[in-house]
Amino acid sequence: MGEIITMPAPESTRQVLRACVDALSSRLPTGWTLVEREEESLGSKRVDAALHLTDPAGTVIDFVVEAKRVVERRDLGRIRDQLNDIIREVGGEAKGLVAGRYLSPQVRAELAQLGLAYVDATGNMRIALDRPAIFLSDRVTDRDPWRGPGRPRGSLKGEPAARVVRTLLDYRGPLSISELLKLSGASTGGTYRVRDYLIEEGLLEQLSDATYRVPDWPKLLREWAADYALPPVSTQAFIAPRGIESLRARAANVDGFRYAVTGSFAAKEWAPYAPARLARVYVQDIAAAATWLDLRPTDVGQNVLLVEPKDPRSNVFENSWTARDGVTLAAPSQVAVDLLNGPGRNPAEGEALIAWMLANEEVWRK
Repeated sequence: MGEIITMPAPESTRQVLRACVDALSSRLPTGWTLVEREEESLGSKRVDAALHLTDPAGTVIDFVVEAKRVVERRDLGRIRDQLNDIIREVGGEAKGLVAGRYLSPQVRAELAQLGLAYVDATGNMRIALDRPAIFLSDRVTDRDPWRGPGRPRGSLKGEPAARVVRTLLDYRGPLSISELLKLSGASTGGTYRVRDYLIEEGLLEQLSDATYRVPDWPKLLREWAADYALPPVSTQAFIAPRGIESLRARAANVDGFRYAVTGSFAAKEWAPYAPARLARVYVQDIAAAATWLDLRPTDVGQNVLLVEPKDPRSNVFENSWTARDGVTLAAPSQVAVDLLNGPGRNPAEGEALIAWMLANEEVWRK
């Protein structure tokens, strides 16, 4: 990966097709051939191209090609259905292949899940066949080499995205923009940018009454986790002299400062996985919290980590949860994203928590 792309950007669908066919042909094993027929009619449908792949023994497989300059995630379900309709009409033996100028890592991963072969003009590709038996896979670049200057492609990094995504996760919706602004506390511009990105990525749907809903919240949560970076924080390690379970008793009776427990220590309220060895706690003031909780600073053997966001209004405190023993926990959605980005067994704990969230959606979503 990391190859420098020097060719000019394909400017038309035909140029995209030519670049993709060349990329595929250059990676075929000896004795294999690839023949292209552009804008071919298959049954009652006209397709962008049909590719005929032949192995050295003469076994042939046909690919029905959907070629686009830009392939967005929100289009993938429609593209799959369109290709499947054509393949069924002509007998069901062909395979679907998506060709694009550049396919992002997220698009490539979803195409693989949908069972579609793909190739882009940079050389990113994946073809997996049982008959004839062949597996072609190449990851040339995870950045669009032809993306021009201007606003960079969106992502779910940063506080505005965290506020909007947390709101969409924590509330069932549908939500209007005004409701999303009020509940999230995000800026108007930031909210619209995140909305546009989520719609482009197929993570948010706009309904006919100008409200929005999340079609698959676990998918949104995992996508957010992949981009997630904790906002600017200060951290300090401590020891709870009588163990972290004693910390719960003290925390349950504290009303002098705002806090929210996260990580394994919080997740066991909903989805016990393994004994927690570290209590991670968001606080608004580390010094005050250490005093209230009777903690001792340490560089070794710590069992408590206090995390103080630079912004006292950080959304890590929003929609907090009161545990059975009175301890304040971060929202399940926040705990899940923290675990998915944590070390060791944390990601597995995060998946266990998501399983609980799926089974108890009426409990944690408002």
